[in-house]
Amino acid sequence: MNALTRQWAVNLGLLILAGGLVMLELLGPSQESSVIPSLLEVSPTEIKHIEVLRPDQETIAFTQQEGRWWMTAPNSGPANPILINQLLQEATMHCPRRYLGGELDLKALSLDPPRLRLRFDSQEIRFGATAPTDGLRYVQTGAMVHLCPDRLYRLLTSAAASFLAPPIESRQSLAPKSQ
Repeated sequence: MNALTRQWAVNLGLLILAGGLVMLELLGPSQESSVIPSLLEVSPTEIKHIEVLRPDQETIAFTQQEGRWWMTAPNSGPANPILINQLLQEATMHCPRRYLGGELDLKALSLDPPRLRLRFDSQEIRFGATAPTDGLRYVQTGAMVHLCPDRLYRLLTSAAASFLAPPIESRQSLAPKSQ
């Protein structure tokens, strides 16, 4: 075998290797498999009813009517839209760390029974303890347990009246007075 034939064999081998790598990339696992799913499979615009079930505290309920959110329990009146939007964002939150609930001690994580339940229509998020190392909260949706940023727990355990929209008179009294 002379030098020219050897060079052709090397080039052919490199071409086959490059083609194989391209095929592996094209036919291999897709990038979509690394996308982290949201906590619930629902769009915030589809949600019509929200309940916050809190042990040792009254349940808070909201209903969407004609494009506005209303508190229906324990008080009734227009709900604070800023706080409702924060609740709705929880449904679409993405938490990168998740585990099968059957592999964990749910009682130790305060998920059985949960410290708090947030229900969007018929889907539920169960809130447990916080992780001691990073302060992330254990939340459960269906059979999955997620470690998520603890953004809402204090709000959800606050007084129910704080979810009501401030009366119009209060908003007008905050506006600067013209002379």
